Order: sequence, then structure tokens, then C-alpha cells
Amino acid sequence: MPDETPDQTPRTADPLPADECRVLDAAALKALAHPLRFRLLERLMERGPSTASELAREVGESSGSTSYHLRQLAAHELIVEAPDIGTGRDRWWRARPGGWTLEGFEMQQNQPETAHDVDVVLDEVRRTQTERLHRWHREAHLWGSEWVDGSIDMISRPILTRGEMRQMRDELLAVVDRWRSAVGERSAGRAPVPDGAVPVTLVLDVFPSGDPPGRDADGDQAGTATSP
Repeated sequence: MPDETPDQTPRTADPLPADECRVLDAAALKALAHPLRFRLLERLMERGPSTASELAREVGESSGSTSYHLRQLAAHELIVEAPDIGTGRDRWWRARPGGWTLEGFEMQQNQPETAHDVDVVLDEVRRTQTERLHRWHREAHLWGSEWVDGSIDMISRPILTRGEMRQMRDELLAVVDRWRSAVGERSAGRAPVPDGAVPVTLVLDVFPSGDPPGRDADGDQAGTATSP
């Protein structure tokens, strides 16, 4: 069924560059802190462009509902229209090239009123990551040995100083950014997708574990912490 809902998307006066990563401000964070909107954005990021009607069938909602929530995501520059796709009767959407990022710790410290929305979005991020990993574990055998041999599911626990951890993070991000730049035109719909190419999920977590400095195993203050 065509998406015939009238366009009521608020327009921003100064849109971000199309390929720039969207750093969530308080308003965009609140827009994303809605489980259905988060799910719609995840579908577009993982499966590519779609319409409100197609997404409605996938998530079990009405097309009017998905159309409304897609417009809210677009209003906060999390998705963009894909006019190069379709017949003109349907309105196609794609995830914003460049993706989004959340400076959650900083927002919770400087904008405490955003704490709940930060928690909601981070919970959704972790939930979807866990679901993807579980699905991969269930279905890896269906992909064949070449895809399995090229994958990795690893946890490493090196003992690092703060400076070493930051250096390792920056080196890993440089590799990720190099690959994003190399294939970014595909995500933006400006370059053909090679035969056999599929969306690949990369989860990169770098953080200290154990008890925070200055606290013992029971969480009590243990004295003044000093950095190495």
C-alpha cells in the first residue's frame, strides 16, 4: 500500500552535511528514545532503504504509525529520503549516511534531565546487539564456511594504563574509519553494491573492567586513587 500520509516533517534551517555523523543533542536523543523509532532506524541501517508500508508489515504496526515515526526521525536528521528509489508513489527512506553517536556520559553529567533518555537508548543499543549476536550463533552454519572463517567473536582482557587504552581505541577506530570511507558510497546509495556483499555488523567496545579506582570490591571508598 503506498505511503500517502501528507508530509508534515518539520524542516531544519541548517541541515548537517549528508555524510557527517549525527551527534545526538537532547532533542534528537528524546526522539530516538522510543523503542519503535529505534527499531525502525535499526531496520533501515541493517537492511537498507524501505517505505513506511514495508516497515509496518515487518514490525506489526500500521503504515500511518510508522510513517509518523519515520518523519520524526527525519526531523532530527537520523534518516533521509531516498528519492532515487521506487516509482514515485511510495516515499522511501534510508538511514543517514555517517550514522549517529551518543555522548552519553557527558550528557548525563552536564544535562541531567537527559539521563532517562540516555538510559533508554543505551538499553536499546545493547538489546539489539545481543539479539544480533544470538541470531549469528543460531544461523552461522547457514552462511557457509567462508563467511564463518571471516568472522570473529572475541573478548580480550589486556592490562592497560589509561593512556594505553586510549591509544588502542584510537588505533581501532582508525581501521574502522578507513573501511567506512572506502565503502561509504554504497551506504549512501551513490555506488553499486558488489554481488555477494551483505551488511556486516561490527561491535567495538573498549572500556575498563573490575572495580573503579579508589573503591574496594564491596564498592566502599578505599582511599585516593593515583593513575599509573
